[in-house]
Amino acid sequence: MVSLSLTAILLLSVPNVREMQPVAIAPNESAMTSVPGRPLVYAQVRIEKRVIIRVPRRRPSPLAPMVDFPQQAPRQNYREKKIGKCLPMNNILGVQMFEDRYLDLLTKDRKRIRAELEDKCQARSFYSGFYMEKTADGKMCAGRDILHSRTGAKCEIERFRELVPEP
Repeated sequence: MVSLSLTAILLLSVPNVREMQPVAIAPNESAMTSVPGRPLVYAQVRIEKRVIIRVPRRRPSPLAPMVDFPQQAPRQNYREKKIGKCLPMNNILGVQMFEDRYLDLLTKDRKRIRAELEDKCQARSFYSGFYMEKTADGKMCAGRDILHSRTGAKCEIERFRELVPEP
């Protein structure tokens, strides 16, 4: 399937030979041998590779049955702890909205990282998760990378803070 779509892209990107103008090149300047009576035709094909990472929204644990409704677990309180400017992308499992400009990222090692978005951004734009382009170093960094929501919002992260449960 991939090779079929790649072939289609290549075929669509090659210009129409009838619309191209012949170019006269001296025989010593060309590495190709020309056929008498046929103009030389040059074409360029550019193949670009782009990887997009999707981080889905993580829902809170499922609701308890109605019989157990009065026995709700107490809400966990957290304190913020400074961490570095970058996080490994492959460590992020999901995201939850917190409030206003904050997204809580859930990691594979069971940590909760709070991402503060730039001033003009609202966390509610990321209700269904976010997309971001994979970087060369494989990290998501504050002040560098942009998160894209499915609604079209684009936001930069200002800073990260690790959320540590209070005893």
